[in-house]
Amino acid sequence: MTTHAIEKTLILAAPPATVWDFLTDPDKLAIWFHRPGAALTATGAFSMPGEDGEPLVWGEVREARAPEVLSYSFTARPMGGLMTDVTWTLTPVEAGTRLHLHHDGIPQGAEAFGLLTAFDGGWDNHLVRMREALAAE
Repeated sequence: MTTHAIEKTLILAAPPATVWDFLTDPDKLAIWFHRPGAALTATGAFSMPGEDGEPLVWGEVREARAPEVLSYSFTARPMGGLMTDVTWTLTPVEAGTRLHLHHDGIPQGAEAFGLLTAFDGGWDNHLVRMREALAAE
């Protein structure tokens, strides 16, 4: 099956270790995304509950190499069990970090286009909140 991928790149005025914390630490993730039950710093299953306490987002951390790469499978309640792949790559730059998001495995086709646009816009909104939270650090 052919799939879509979403790519986002941000230049952040924070060192890679700080950005890493915002990708893996439950308290920091809660600021801009969703709070996981445990840090995303080791391989294994994770879950992020919604306001109702039921899992909203879940998957499995496949690689957590601080502060360079975080990769995990990813699904959310509205996806009906479809598992996708998310990889974050952190690269140091002059006075901060280049953060690259690669979200792959989103189905192609007119029936799945709403899912693609929802992810694309959702990541935009979440990443703006991350940038604002990092600026307030």
